[in-house]
Amino acid sequence: MNYLFDPDFLSRKTAATKRSLAENQPNADFVKFAAGVIYERLKTNIQRYRVYGMYWWALKDVLARQGYDMGAETDDNMANLYKGADDAETLVAADLFYLDMSSQKPVDNNRWTIDNRRDDYVLYDADMEERNSITDSSFLVK
Repeated sequence: MNYLFDPDFLSRKTAATKRSLAENQPNADFVKFAAGVIYERLKTNIQRYRVYGMYWWALKDVLARQGYDMGAETDDNMANLYKGADDAETLVAADLFYLDMSSQKPVDNNRWTIDNRRDDYVLYDADMEERNSITDSSFLVK
């Protein structure tokens, strides 16, 4: 199981999600809006970054470019593999993965089997783990 979305499916899902936002908030910028929703989710429980699994690194990059200080640590290999064709698709892919996995895995899970021929991928972001030890989530500021 590699958890990669079919590019055509992801493109259609992103277009539908953008249309839905445009109907409800015609002047909203999709990437800015979606990044804000995900940021608010993380503010309530920083450990939730783990539920984004392999999509975390590309998502973290999008959040950083939207002005959210998430730290500098990255995994370029995963970020390049687990992303969409653009920021909007990356946000949708990460959110689809999160929504699916949040009903299947506990929030503290950080192990993902992505290739049956090798060991699990362990998601560990020192920036987020360090922030997790802080009880006040105000460190997540834009």
